[in-house]
Amino acid sequence: TAAQLTTSPREGLARTLNIPPENVRIITRYIGGGFGNKLPYYVDATLAAIGARMLRRPVKVAMTRPQVFNTTTHRSASEQRVRLGANRDGRLTAYGQDAVVQSARFDTFVEPVSLAARSLYAAPNRRTRHRLAKLDLSRSDSMRAPGDAIGLLALECAMDELAETLGLDPIELRLRNDTQMEPELNKPFSSRHLAEALREGAARFGWERRVAKPASVRDGRWLLGLGVASAIRGDLLKHASARARLESDGRLTVELAMTDIGTGSYTILTQIAAETMELPVERVTVRLGDTNFPPTDGSGGSWGASTSGAAVHAACRKLKAGLASGITEAEGSVTPAEFDNSYAHDAFGAHFAEVGVDRDIGEVRVRRMLGVFAAGRILNPKTARSQMIGGMIWGIGSALMEGNQVDLRYGSFINQDLASYHVVVNADVSSIEAVLLEEADPLGSPLGSKGLGELGICGAGAAVINAIHNATGARIRDFPATPDKLRAIAESW
Repeated sequence: TAAQLTTSPREGLARTLNIPPENVRIITRYIGGGFGNKLPYYVDATLAAIGARMLRRPVKVAMTRPQVFNTTTHRSASEQRVRLGANRDGRLTAYGQDAVVQSARFDTFVEPVSLAARSLYAAPNRRTRHRLAKLDLSRSDSMRAPGDAIGLLALECAMDELAETLGLDPIELRLRNDTQMEPELNKPFSSRHLAEALREGAARFGWERRVAKPASVRDGRWLLGLGVASAIRGDLLKHASARARLESDGRLTVELAMTDIGTGSYTILTQIAAETMELPVERVTVRLGDTNFPPTDGSGGSWGASTSGAAVHAACRKLKAGLASGITEAEGSVTPAEFDNSYAHDAFGAHFAEVGVDRDIGEVRVRRMLGVFAAGRILNPKTARSQMIGGMIWGIGSALMEGNQVDLRYGSFINQDLASYHVVVNADVSSIEAVLLEEADPLGSPLGSKGLGELGICGAGAAVINAIHNATGARIRDFPATPDKLRAIAESW
């Protein structure tokens, strides 16, 4: 089945069928995209298990696209109120972010919208609050960078408004409120290079050519603008175990109940095992996604590579140390206790966007986009860059097109396929690049890496929205920024 975790479907199906968990085997070796949607398990798995039990033969259940839209989970709808107070020199004195988030009436999930605001900038007076709106809709749940993806969409647009009010460059405002101490916990960050990401991105993007006055730059019927936003995403270390075995032919086999949701787990764990055991990668086989293997917390929350990678590293080190005494198999593990909790752990970045807005019809085109990220030791530059670009593209979708409508007659979503639910395609992105800064973080995970699978979407949409304002002078506060919303406030163009 397609599941980001092997544990939750195993335990849930065992309870449903009233059998011991050890009598349930979950195999989830190849998943495709996950993005949080496959953290829970759904009715298809339950029906397949019940059917197989009744018929005493294998049963496969596949949902149609409309069933996926209404039976699985989605990102929470939210209403946010952001308040910022600052001195005339741009130093924040207070901030507040209040969020009302949608939840199914029968569920308890709360989208942590204000989480990023607690760590991103320093201010002596802070208040963040979440309230639930219980609705008769399908469940909302984790979706790439839950909380931060939509919380930063509001917060970073508010920072742009504050910069304009104060007559400051948006990057300068962010630099003046950078901090090496986590404001809520009053702990130093294990590493924080937000300022370096902003400065490096500004130099690469040509930020010095930005015209501060909105609606000042044109290319025929297109109004052009530049926008910026900061990025932050918490860095987590979870539980994982791994088994490493040296076969009789000298090949290495590594097994763990980790999953690969398209992020490159097979590739990265193979690299870690090969490097630790000093073997060519061709002689290493990694087997994932099976509850018969040592347990892990799976893929999610950007903890996958650092957590499972540390377990593989520990197993291989133990095996290597025991080879001389005839040991050919060893297990290793990692737990959250290996994080130094006297520090705050986050990854950071900065997004830059240039957009063109058609002055006649309100169409927005992203002409180019750049992301610069600091996320500890990069285990694989190719897969990391791919993750960052994917997140940035999703941020464009959040800003410009992704949204759904509810059929008030039936309480179901109207957009139920990829013809009516629009996502970003190649033609929507002219030029996009991600840069990964060199950053050592010896106080973080055992590998020195940070989670980055979700960092790319955090703040990306806000950079696009801020670029729209620079192009047109229009402030959009109802996302996505579709042409009809822009045309409604286009008189000033």
